[in-house]
Amino acid sequence: MKTVLKILAVLFILTVIGGVIYLWTPSGANYDEAEIKTTALDYDARILRDNYGVAHVFGQTDADASFGFGYAHAEDDWKTIQDVVIAARGMSAQYKGKSVAPQDYLYDLFKVREAVQSKYESDVRDDVKAVAKGYADALNLYAVEHPDDVLPAVLPITQQDVLAGFTWATPFFYRLDGYLEELFTAENKPNVSPWQQTAKLDLPDAVRGSNAFAVAPSRSADGHTRLILNSHQPMSGPYAWYEAHMVSAEGMNIAGATFPGVPIIAQGVNPDLGWAQTVNRPDLIDIYALEVNDFEDPAQYKLDGKWRDFEITKSNFRVKLFGPFSLPVKRNILWSEHGPVLSTPTGHYAIRFSGLQGVGALQQWFDMGKARSMEEWRTAMSQNNVLSFNIVYADKDGNIGEVYNAKMPNRIEGPRWEEILPGNKSELIWDDFRPLSDMPQIWNPECGWVFSANATPFDVTDAACNNRREDFSETFGIEDRITNRSRRALKLLTNDESVTREELLRYRADTRYDPKSDLMQLVVDLVSRSYDEPILEDAKEVLRNWDGDTERSSRGAALAVLTGTHALGYEYKENEMDPVEALRKSAEDLRLAFGRLDPEWGEVNRLQRGETDLPLDGAPDVLRAVYANRDGVAERGSMNAFAGDTHIMVADWDETGALDLVSIHQYGAATLDAESPHYADQAPLFSEGRYKPMPMTLEGVLPLAERDYRPGQTE
Repeated sequence: MKTVLKILAVLFILTVIGGVIYLWTPSGANYDEAEIKTTALDYDARILRDNYGVAHVFGQTDADASFGFGYAHAEDDWKTIQDVVIAARGMSAQYKGKSVAPQDYLYDLFKVREAVQSKYESDVRDDVKAVAKGYADALNLYAVEHPDDVLPAVLPITQQDVLAGFTWATPFFYRLDGYLEELFTAENKPNVSPWQQTAKLDLPDAVRGSNAFAVAPSRSADGHTRLILNSHQPMSGPYAWYEAHMVSAEGMNIAGATFPGVPIIAQGVNPDLGWAQTVNRPDLIDIYALEVNDFEDPAQYKLDGKWRDFEITKSNFRVKLFGPFSLPVKRNILWSEHGPVLSTPTGHYAIRFSGLQGVGALQQWFDMGKARSMEEWRTAMSQNNVLSFNIVYADKDGNIGEVYNAKMPNRIEGPRWEEILPGNKSELIWDDFRPLSDMPQIWNPECGWVFSANATPFDVTDAACNNRREDFSETFGIEDRITNRSRRALKLLTNDESVTREELLRYRADTRYDPKSDLMQLVVDLVSRSYDEPILEDAKEVLRNWDGDTERSSRGAALAVLTGTHALGYEYKENEMDPVEALRKSAEDLRLAFGRLDPEWGEVNRLQRGETDLPLDGAPDVLRAVYANRDGVAERGSMNAFAGDTHIMVADWDETGALDLVSIHQYGAATLDAESPHYADQAPLFSEGRYKPMPMTLEGVLPLAERDYRPGQTE
């Protein structure tokens, strides 16, 4: 008996040891801390922090500038950058658990790692490799200098990690995630979007707005050319703007903003030109329903009347359990001739989309930033590697333009491409893309101005200068959307034949809803009804007297916006709650929090960060776009802004081509350091609609510099 017990004990111990080995999270690649520090000595980068803490980086080469930028970026936002690197490796679940496991599976399904490995040498120019490497080397330097901030197995970060981040993330800007989630039933819908990591509110649409304006000398009152970059992003997280200025002796000099993990300025202004990007929704994805030989364990699919074998590989990732333990997960990956295949409760679907295994976006943005003329910039754009976005352009020579940018599949005419397609016809599998010249765009219109506010590209200037929808293929799937912001921009600018700087800035920050907007239509409906409850009758009178304005002094905006967002969602597009129930809830919450139904909007609509708590003008889908937590009124008596207007730039070239550039960030340069004086030092300016100067030369920066240092260099 004792022998049996000993054997069982040994087996138990061996099982435990085996389990520990099986579940123990690997330690990652080896790296040499001394070598990382030695590598940093190869870079010549100087960082000047101005009086708002913004990093102005000067380098001899573009790679030097990227190295300095990467170090400054890590100082301000290391934790977010680290999360981006983890996602760019398909390892989010190893650190964050099962809720993000579907993202890691998609990463493997799209073969992001394999694409970067196979295309890095052939498809990425040497100068772009050097820029990506400079950024990665800077992150490694910062990490070994701050080891307590670094998660296990993150180091070393490589330039391939940087490129993989682009390959993984950029398709989600045109809502790839929305298409994929629609294939699942409500009970089985996974979290497949990196956007859903940006806030607890799970609002991918509400952070995908943006405004952009360009006015040519012919339309401006003083003959200047003006460009406004007014992108709407989350105020924190992996898709929040980080502001910086990069300069090199190789011709780089660009100020603007970018995202964590991106080694260059993604949109901005150089002394000669600038551009702004707003999210568009072209049809860049096709979904095919496949007939398979076995629904539960498919090995073949039918194409052109014949059974074809799936290409079957494995997805391998780990899911965090506790402490140093994680569960290894293996799942089949199926590819058909169409592309990757998703197996869902409703069927097996092949997916083909723009950006699948693409590695060229970084190179195109890099070239756009270094361009010095409209011709050079448009040549960079013709690479067609930035997958989507409306792009508004202006330069010192008075040129302006608006491009409905899309890496558009070259599809045959006829099929309804917006629907799920039959997967058994090879004629529906496209192999190449339309040139950018095929997409709607306007250059130097006689009307003298263009704008973008996430609406149809056929209504972006005076009617006489717009493109016509009938001139473009239905296969493009161009959206019909008309936002309140687009209605207001058209009304304000179409009626102004001579636009001053002050007027343009006022238009950018307009706070009104148009009578035809979805919110105002909801208000009209609610006011037209009769109610038995006194609180609803009181609420009706507040709405009746509201003029559609959301400036901070408004007495009706709080009730209207709360009701609208509860009933129709933050973008006023969904039916989330019965309108009368939404009105009742909003009225009750306001009365409980403020003792009245019509508090001033600025008391409710707030910018809160640390000890900073400021009133804001604006609301969802007005030109002064502010998305604030609608549940905050009931929870704490105010709404804290989480998205909308964030980083804004105003570029102004005079008749001689000289640039005056100002900008503002909703918080400040110190993204995560609540102890820094720059954690929220721009918030008061942002609240008041004011801007700060953005110098573009060393001579201009030096008088503002509060810190001057060279990362990696011995003192």
